[in-house]
Amino acid sequence: MDRWGPLLEGIKPVSFAAFAIALGCLGLAILLRQMFVALGVSAMFPTYYPAVLLASLLAGTPAGIGVITGALLTAWWAYVPPYYEFNRLDSAQVANFLLFAVSSGCVVLLSHLYRDAFLRLRRRDRERELLLHELEHRGRNTYAVVEAIVRNTLVNDRASADAIAGRVRAVSSANDLVNQSDTKTVPLKDLLSLEFALNDKTQLHTAGPDTDVSPDAARKLGLVFHELVTNAMKHGALSNRDGRVAVTWRAEGALVHLLWQEQDGPQVLPPQRQGFGSVIVTQSLKSLGGDIAFNFDSSGLRCDMRFNCG
Repeated sequence: MDRWGPLLEGIKPVSFAAFAIALGCLGLAILLRQMFVALGVSAMFPTYYPAVLLASLLAGTPAGIGVITGALLTAWWAYVPPYYEFNRLDSAQVANFLLFAVSSGCVVLLSHLYRDAFLRLRRRDRERELLLHELEHRGRNTYAVVEAIVRNTLVNDRASADAIAGRVRAVSSANDLVNQSDTKTVPLKDLLSLEFALNDKTQLHTAGPDTDVSPDAARKLGLVFHELVTNAMKHGALSNRDGRVAVTWRAEGALVHLLWQEQDGPQVLPPQRQGFGSVIVTQSLKSLGGDIAFNFDSSGLRCDMRFNCG
């Protein structure tokens, strides 16, 4: 019905379009009834019920009532002998006409309730989308203000300012992916690609099943991948054009096992102390019910991590 939404909203119950729809539905019902008569089916009103339903849904209650009225007059004039005259009806015919009028009235009533509910839901969806867009806009402004405050506060410490601003942008970008999703979940591969957007994407190789992560997990994983990419650009495989990062994962229900393997980069050595980036990675995964193991292999950094994507 979403495809019919703009059409239903554009047709006012009291309008020429509504009148045309009612007339068209009535004419189609008359034509179908004549076809059934030619086939030997002489029932009086069956073809008019769909016409009432369609007119009521598309054009509103007045159109439905108009089709009912037209059907009763047509049946009285053309289907009751002597034909093509308005003569007195006997009791059985009156009962038949009343039964059609009452049952069709119920169809119009239910169609009105459905149409009204559908249009109200459409209006609420538009209002919700406007509110979400406004919240997204304010969210971006908030992140921009935070970044500006950081850079102006640390004007004499450019390296720290860039590091903090990068983390802010990572969370902001992940949040944008969440807001752009109809399901409010984000594919894991999209989160990885997001962090490689400013790099040569051919340096990223991914393999794993389609896995969606929740909004909270998306923001935290966006920060985790940002820290890993930043470290790889400074000290690892992404510091040269020949290096690449292979990321593979598998899911066991909501638990995801992910392997980050850097290749063809410079030789890496274990750090003498744990940096703040490593703390962010460890704590972010811990908050998702997971953990990470760093392996500083001579061929490149290897990270085995687990996290809950739900």
